[in-house]
Amino acid sequence: MEYNEREFQAYANKLALKIWIVVITILSIAYAIEVMKGQKTMGMYIGLLLLGWIPIVLGAVVLKIQGIHSRWFREVIAVGYGLFFAYGLFTAETAITFSYVFPIVGMLILYKNKGLLVRVEIANIIVIIAKFAYTMLTGQQNDRTMPDFEVQLACTILCYASYMLALNYLMKSENALLGAVEGNLQKVVNTIQTVKGASNSIVDGMTVVRELAEENKHSADCVVKSMEQLSSDNDILQNTTNSSLEMTQTINTQVSNAAALIQEMVGLMQQSVAKAKISSKQLEEVVESTSEMSELSTEVEKILQEFRTEFDMVKTETGTIEQITNQTNLLALNASIEAARAGEAGKGFAVVADQIRNLSTGTQDSSASIMEALTRLEDTSDKMLASITKTLELIGVTLERVVEVNESVTSITEDSIKLGDNIQIVDTAMQEVEKSNQSMVGNMQQVSEVMQVMTASIVDADENTKVMRSKYAETSANVARIESVVGDLIEELGEGGFMGATDIKSGMYLTLTDKAVQKEYKGCVIAVEEEILIVEMENGMRLVTEGDYSLNVIVENEMYYWDSVELSDAGNSNLKISVWGNPRVLNRRKHPRMSLDKLCTISMENQSSKLQGRMINISAGGFAFTSSEIELKESIGQKIFIKIHNFELASASELQGSIIRVTDNDGQYIVGCRMLEERNDIMKYVEENFS
Repeated sequence: MEYNEREFQAYANKLALKIWIVVITILSIAYAIEVMKGQKTMGMYIGLLLLGWIPIVLGAVVLKIQGIHSRWFREVIAVGYGLFFAYGLFTAETAITFSYVFPIVGMLILYKNKGLLVRVEIANIIVIIAKFAYTMLTGQQNDRTMPDFEVQLACTILCYASYMLALNYLMKSENALLGAVEGNLQKVVNTIQTVKGASNSIVDGMTVVRELAEENKHSADCVVKSMEQLSSDNDILQNTTNSSLEMTQTINTQVSNAAALIQEMVGLMQQSVAKAKISSKQLEEVVESTSEMSELSTEVEKILQEFRTEFDMVKTETGTIEQITNQTNLLALNASIEAARAGEAGKGFAVVADQIRNLSTGTQDSSASIMEALTRLEDTSDKMLASITKTLELIGVTLERVVEVNESVTSITEDSIKLGDNIQIVDTAMQEVEKSNQSMVGNMQQVSEVMQVMTASIVDADENTKVMRSKYAETSANVARIESVVGDLIEELGEGGFMGATDIKSGMYLTLTDKAVQKEYKGCVIAVEEEILIVEMENGMRLVTEGDYSLNVIVENEMYYWDSVELSDAGNSNLKISVWGNPRVLNRRKHPRMSLDKLCTISMENQSSKLQGRMINISAGGFAFTSSEIELKESIGQKIFIKIHNFELASASELQGSIIRVTDNDGQYIVGCRMLEERNDIMKYVEENFS
């Protein structure tokens, strides 16, 4: 049976209450009989009942308020029964009444408290002396008064002396027994402590092995997938290599054909260059001829201008002739008039006048014909001048274009020459490409042979990796079996009383559960005083201390659970939790780990520097990261703080843990950590995202 002082205190209180009730009941019945015989009055009986039962009721109230294990209950018994004993002794008529105290005094031995017995003994002797003094002062003494007083006093002192001797003996024998037991028990305790430490170490080791196995399995799975992908890619690569080899051979053939074509192109380009040179010379001659035509057109234009000037002069002279003709007509008319006036004498003059008039008329007709011809000639001259002007413009444009064509032909000639040079270079390069292509054909054949060897090696590696993965299942099963055995051992150690509040340290996390509403409250231990935990509640939360709470505390790999605890205010917004007895001890749950690839910032306890790393996995109970920081090399057991960058689960972006393993991978440290508490938010996140 497990020793729990509170339970034994409660058991003693229950037993004392029962004996108290039995004694008071017997005495109440005895007084009732005396009342019925007329030896006691009803008033005395009522007083006896009040002094007997009211203290019992008060004692029951104390047990209800302070708990069945209350230490104040024995004081209530001593005072309450002392008053009842005094009342009975003062109202009794028989000397044997003093012995009523001994059943209750014997019962008080249950508490193994010498101080209590001494106080009760002194009070008992005072009551007996007071009764004797009262008898003497009231004149109720008789010849038996003194002997009865002496017997009462002697018996009381002797009984208490016997009780004290018996209590001393019991305590001495108990201490001796405990000493003897402790002599051997200490070895057992030391052994159990060693087993306990070893169990924790084994659990730590198993945790590390399990995590490494899980990580190795994950790596093996990745390798298998990679090997399968590599094998598939290798087949594709081999097919591609074979295809490339065929294409290279085809290219080699095409290069040979292209080289022959380029040779032909070189010949054609040489011919083109020669023809371009001839065309360039011919074009230069055309340019010269066009220039001469332009000059001739300019001279024609000058001649036409002179013609137009002479033509204008003819028109002017023709106008003069017309004026002369008009004057001649006028003179002939005057002559005709004068001849008519002269009569016969003027007939001859009239004939001359007629001839002059006829000549003038003919001259006028010829002048009109000349003017008409000149007008037509002027129109023709204008048209010819316009045509020649247009011809000159076209010759100018043609000349410009011919100049441009000459420049283009010159440029083509230069480009053809350059192209010929470049084709010569290309021809040389193609010859080199042909040689390189022949070498590449040989190299591709070697690559194909190497790829066949690689394919065989990949198949072997794939088979070995699958074998490794199949062995993981057996390893995992054995780890689980060892964890189960160690877990059972830890639970048995907890049940045996080797695990308790003394294992709890500051910085550990706990959960209080209000059993009435099944609501959980988180807190962190800041101090431990024997079986009292001083706790800082999450977010400064204040709880109703009268509630019915259970408690579980995360202690490294285990969870300590108390079904019932007492709460009280510790000041400064802290809570005082009183625990008693041995807790129920359970191994912490093993949660699945999900791969993670996030940058993180690392801080270690008692260090101000910030380290950089990368998260590689996370679970509801732990996490792992990699870093090249040398400070992590000897960090096992240290408390650590992690801030994960750009983590989708914002509530878990900052974590606390304890380092349980550090693996040095060529200066890149793989660090595994155990969280200080179980994180339900991370567990839900992993369940939703892990596959």
